[in-house]
Amino acid sequence: MDADDARATDRDELTVATFNIWFDDYHAEQRYRAIADLLSARRPDVIVLQEVTPAALELFLEQTWIRDEYLSASAVGGHTGNYGMLMLSRVPIVRATESQLPTRQTRGFLEAELAIDGAQQIVCCVHLDSGKSSVRLRGWQLRRIFRALRSAENAVVLGDFNMRDAENDRIAAPFCDVWPALRPDDAGYTEDTSINLMRFDARNKKRHVRFDRVLLKGTRWRAASIELLGTEPISPELPRVFPSDHFGVECRLIGQR
Repeated sequence: MDADDARATDRDELTVATFNIWFDDYHAEQRYRAIADLLSARRPDVIVLQEVTPAALELFLEQTWIRDEYLSASAVGGHTGNYGMLMLSRVPIVRATESQLPTRQTRGFLEAELAIDGAQQIVCCVHLDSGKSSVRLRGWQLRRIFRALRSAENAVVLGDFNMRDAENDRIAAPFCDVWPALRPDDAGYTEDTSINLMRFDARNKKRHVRFDRVLLKGTRWRAASIELLGTEPISPELPRVFPSDHFGVECRLIGQR
């Protein structure tokens, strides 16, 4: 979609979604198409994807519904390796920039300014280093992102934070972690081997963690709902193949005037 064709920017709701699509070759094309179909049925206003390879980027951008309705910004291939990022937006993108983080795993963040009601709205796709040994490094990365967004009055930060519950205190005002704010009695695991048999098969290890998150800053939006995506196998014929080793997250925001 061309910028001039972008949809009207005066909106009372904004739906955002994040999905780490898993770069592994295992049923990759079928999984990516399942993710595309899932997102096509929901049509979030802003979609951010992590672990996007050049082949995955080509597959997503060839989707008719994406070509017709969305603008895109990406950091894929080259220095990103298998950890590329893609942002799709039905809202006009004023600018988009990629920033590298201090990292051992080619991680970074993709920041875009969207034109909504004539005001600045920042959406940031993040992917932090993984593993228990990277706890301190994730702290540095998160502080770097928060510093970059210090001047933004309204921001949505979403993606794969790779953070465990022991790190939750790193997220504090002015940022709100939406899942526990709205659903404090629901763990919201986005890697859950009790459900995702593909994730269990890949490592033969149990895992229950909430790596994928949506953070909200500012008063322009109020989080109204949040839910997991991709929690079912991609087909009855492939009962142990899921869209990704992660579940996606979709969050609906309501405008506050």
